[in-house]
Amino acid sequence: MAVAEGTHRSLQLVEGEAYRRIMSGEAPATLTEFAQQLLDWFRASRSDATPITQAAVENQIRDTWHRRHDMIRGGAS
Repeated sequence: MAVAEGTHRSLQLVEGEAYRRIMSGEAPATLTEFAQQLLDWFRASRSDATPITQAAVENQIRDTWHRRHDMIRGGAS
């Protein structure tokens, strides 16, 4: 099943914010908590964008979440 263009764009915005927060040391202890924080941010700052779910956010940021320690240290991506 293909992701609609509006949803894809919304998830790209969330991914960018996830990266920014990880690189600035703002990531919480769990993926679930991080996804919820990002969803709250997205809903507050992008009210005109295509709505997304917490599950979609978790799926979108999962790889970035698992690579966060390497990203911070400047290691392999």
